[in-house]
Amino acid sequence: MVSTAVVPVALPGECEGPEPAVSCGHGSYGMVVENNLGTAIEVELDKEVKVLYPGKSCSFDITRASEKLIKVHCRDDPSICGTRQVEDISTLRASESFGSFGGEVADFVQKEQQQVEQEKSLLQKRKDRMEAFLEKERRENAFCVLAGSLSCTALFFGLLVLWSCLDPQDEVSALLLSLGVVLSLAALSWCSWMAQGFGRKYPGPRRKKLAYHGSFGCSVLGGLAVTIAIVRYVLAGFWWTVLAAGLPCCCLSIVMCMANWDSFGMWEIIQKESVSERTIVFRGKVLPGTGKCVCSWPGKYESAWDALVTDCRRGNISAAVVFLPEGSEDYGRHDPIPENEKIPGTCWCVPLYGEPKKWGCHWWTKWIANIEKAHEEGAEIEVYFFKGMKGRGKVRDFSTAGKENLRREAIQEKQEKKDFLQSQAFSEACHQGIECLSTEPREDSSSQYSREVRRLFLAWLPEEERHFMEASEGLGNSQKAEVAWLERKGYAYTEVEVDIFQWLQQRM
Repeated sequence: MVSTAVVPVALPGECEGPEPAVSCGHGSYGMVVENNLGTAIEVELDKEVKVLYPGKSCSFDITRASEKLIKVHCRDDPSICGTRQVEDISTLRASESFGSFGGEVADFVQKEQQQVEQEKSLLQKRKDRMEAFLEKERRENAFCVLAGSLSCTALFFGLLVLWSCLDPQDEVSALLLSLGVVLSLAALSWCSWMAQGFGRKYPGPRRKKLAYHGSFGCSVLGGLAVTIAIVRYVLAGFWWTVLAAGLPCCCLSIVMCMANWDSFGMWEIIQKESVSERTIVFRGKVLPGTGKCVCSWPGKYESAWDALVTDCRRGNISAAVVFLPEGSEDYGRHDPIPENEKIPGTCWCVPLYGEPKKWGCHWWTKWIANIEKAHEEGAEIEVYFFKGMKGRGKVRDFSTAGKENLRREAIQEKQEKKDFLQSQAFSEACHQGIECLSTEPREDSSSQYSREVRRLFLAWLPEEERHFMEASEGLGNSQKAEVAWLERKGYAYTEVEVDIFQWLQQRM
């Protein structure tokens, strides 16, 4: 007879200690297995399997004459396992009661933590590099554009002062002066807005304040000059100038005030998009010759991807891969399928993903051009698979890539739309302490928590859907279409497993 111990619910980070041994009557006792390691483990006794999260424990009813074996293994790496015979011991600790198992898991956790810290360091370096580019952008653009904007602001302010000093002699001159006032205020407002935007990012607090408040002051004085001019025109007998000049100038002032209200955020976005085009966006760079050329890469290895792009831009690596992220110039652009390909669909998104996607398919056109260039050069085409999954994750052929992608998305939505998160399986995992797992990402963008959720989700799925999703692991979504296209064209390629150390050793 087996009884399951109830583990109290703990808040994230508040992992409770192990439970005491439980007395189970004459001839039996409650043996407790405690997970005092830093990752999830699985405990198996007599075909009963229990998952233990860090800091948690479970109990089994054991007869004193039992000769059964209790087995444990690491959830993240099942090859790390241990066994021992059930003895008259009330508490077994995972770190010390299963031979070398505890030490091997501790080494695994330590190595993973090193990967987490390394990923943090590389992420910070990427942020620092982006900030350095932004600062360089500010310094390069601020002086030239700001000087021109301030000069034009002063010029058009002078014109407004001139128009306010002139008296109209007839209706024609009144109309021309009103037109001059409106156009001068429009030009002044535009130049002032430009100067304020660049003034906010000008290096040095004093210069920044001078640039910003100087241009803003000219706008205010310009509005005052417009008021004086219109009053003079009305006093000269041309009352309709209030409508001809006053109304447009009033509307223009309101619009510019609203623009100035949000100009800082807009200028930051423009700057970041400009820097993104030169740092994150990658359109491929195929080198001449018959050497190796990276033609497909899994995007979840962000730091290794960054190293690949950096080395490629330096001319050290040939790569046909393309990345056009959100905010880039070609993001969201859709390209039609050439008629000679005889592939149905309004754009390349249909055969790639099964339906049009917001990020577009212009990247695919660029990628095909790079592949053709690499093939003409006689380069060795390389396709990189997930670590430990070389050769896996392919679609049946290019004609089914879109349909298979739609099926994967439909299954994945069950997790993303909380169907799974509201299931009994996930509720039990929360009750057992899944929140105690680390959420810090390692080199493949996964964490202890995300991997465990993924395992539970796959186990929760119907068998057919689970097998389909498991068979899809090994390549990213876009990669599946890339590999299928290479096979469709008959281009030979080399299957390579991502080696993080190889790509990051020079960067670290």
